[in-house]
Amino acid sequence: MVKIKTNFHTLRGDEGGFFMGSGRLDGLVGFPLPLAYVVLLICQQGYADVDVNLQSYTIGKNDFLVLSEDSIAIINSKSDDFLCSYYLMNRSIAAEVAHVLPNSLFLLLNRFPHFKSDSHVLAFINVWEGFLSITSKEELQYTRQIIVNHFQNFFLWVSQHNVHMSANARNDYSRQEAICWEFWELISAHCKQEREVAFYADLLHITPYYLSQLTRKYFNDSPKTLIDRQMVLEIKKQLTHSNKSIQQIAHEFKFSDASYFGRYFKRITGIGLTEYRKLRS
Repeated sequence: MVKIKTNFHTLRGDEGGFFMGSGRLDGLVGFPLPLAYVVLLICQQGYADVDVNLQSYTIGKNDFLVLSEDSIAIINSKSDDFLCSYYLMNRSIAAEVAHVLPNSLFLLLNRFPHFKSDSHVLAFINVWEGFLSITSKEELQYTRQIIVNHFQNFFLWVSQHNVHMSANARNDYSRQEAICWEFWELISAHCKQEREVAFYADLLHITPYYLSQLTRKYFNDSPKTLIDRQMVLEIKKQLTHSNKSIQQIAHEFKFSDASYFGRYFKRITGIGLTEYRKLRS
């Protein structure tokens, strides 16, 4: 039910419900992180520069990240003394936690996964982690329910205090910003099947040219670059974290054949599919 791991070199967990641990995440720099269904990562010391879904964040001491299995998170660099604690939940325990949470919180966490520390955050985090550390060491009848309630309290607190916690959090978006975020959500949902800008522009009821203007303004890249980048990250996840053949992955991503699939991947990354898989094996 509850397992504690230290120096755990992945953020995926296994078939258990909940894990907690700490580590430097050595060996994971530069590659998509293998993630559990929900991951809460709290920086204990040092710093790390992390990309989450095309956005860049610098995580300092006592800052935290909330990631999901669908997040594309990459540690670009970190200090030598970087150390984090992490809490991993599988789908079943995460569903229990989410049951009482407001829908607005999920939108906040999807758009703004990084929360900056201040004295208010630090006081809460210290108490919250201390209580969880004590509770998780006791295999009692109600340990699971206590942990579920404890995470519900955490996320409800985040929802209540998001204005103070997130440097980027805001509830009012311009129409242009809203279109960009909707475009990003559409990429996440459809990139395995659709690689053409016109497909997304049509769903957004705008022209490809206008979409290009918006993404260059807010994401500093063309729509096609964003689509390809997300798709390549998804391909890397499959190559790294599954045993599927190249042909199977090509079929999943709607490529006509494995040869074209390989050329597409190498054109964007500069490395072949097999070479990349061997590098991460």
